[in-house]
Amino acid sequence: MGSQKIPMPTEAEKQQAIARILDVSLPPRPNLGRELLETLRAVGAPVLFFGTWDCLALSLLIWALCLLPALVVAGSTGSLAPALFLFSPLLYAALSLLTAWKDLQTGLWEWTWTFRVSARMVAALRMLGFGGVSVLLCVPANWALWLLTGQERSFGWMLALSLASLFLYGTLSLLCQRLWGPAGWVAAPVCWVLLGLIPLIWPRAAEWLTAVPTVVFCLLAAAGITMYLLELRRFCRRPMEGGVSYALR
Repeated sequence: MGSQKIPMPTEAEKQQAIARILDVSLPPRPNLGRELLETLRAVGAPVLFFGTWDCLALSLLIWALCLLPALVVAGSTGSLAPALFLFSPLLYAALSLLTAWKDLQTGLWEWTWTFRVSARMVAALRMLGFGGVSVLLCVPANWALWLLTGQERSFGWMLALSLASLFLYGTLSLLCQRLWGPAGWVAAPVCWVLLGLIPLIWPRAAEWLTAVPTVVFCLLAAAGITMYLLELRRFCRRPMEGGVSYALR
């Protein structure tokens, strides 16, 4: 008896045993939509957007003042496409940057980490709110540009281009945050401006952008919102510890 060795489990058996223990002890994680809805109910809209109303007012002012430069750009290039591509995400970008800067200056971001709810869920709900406001304002903005430019292109084409640009920028913003942490808030608009300058500097690119049909922009908008939601899910599920962004926090 004393000389017999106790059989040790293999590595595969250990992993299977750990998996069975975790399946029994840990409840299944709810889907992201349910978690966001529960967070919204627990926090409430007034608390969720606390301290952002002045940022919204300033962003709307910046957005309104940029309608005239958009018309100037459209007149200089002879096409609305470069101006719509460059300026459509302006409201979302301004809201995100101003809110992030104010949270950093006031220490509100550190305060949210003491909430009983996830700070990342709060940030995700804010992003969705900013995106919803930007989508709603895309309609009157494009309508105004459509009338001011003499109905040069169809309203549906302009709206599809604006929504595609907005959703693609939102995806770029989340991607930059995932890759570079807090620096991604600044990297995203810089990258977008550099990308938007291409059709302004290169007339052939402006011609290609103008020649894209409405259905293609609709497909790009659908792909953009899909990638945005996937990146938002990755943002919410990303581990809290580790990396440069965690160290900076």
